[in-house]
Amino acid sequence: MDAFEALKSLSKLGKRTKEIQVGSMKLLLSTMNAEQEGNVFVTCSDLSGNAYFNKLRLETLKFALKAVDGSRLDSYEEINDEVEREKSKKQILEKVQKILGTWDENVISFLYSKWAELSKESEDDLKANGVVVQ
Repeated sequence: MDAFEALKSLSKLGKRTKEIQVGSMKLLLSTMNAEQEGNVFVTCSDLSGNAYFNKLRLETLKFALKAVDGSRLDSYEEINDEVEREKSKKQILEKVQKILGTWDENVISFLYSKWAELSKESEDDLKANGVVVQ
């Protein structure tokens, strides 16, 4: 394995997914990568108080929601052409964001709490692999 492949393999450390039942639907949530977390931070950075927390939950779920009843929302990741991949990614994330904006706050809070539990499980995995998260 060359050095670049070795570095790529670290992207799997701490990556977790979990299927959550909401009514008759099964939603697949995933931990976020560094780029996604950065995007959430930038989007929320100029907000404070309740506005910050409301936007944080919505932005987190926008990236963490990966599938609905087995239908993938992140299919853009399979596109090889970078320009087309980014175009598709932008369109899909905008659609997801619009839909999330129509949800009841209790649904958002519930799913965000499930994502937070998943994130904690990810941290535990990292610790078990010798990566201490501060």
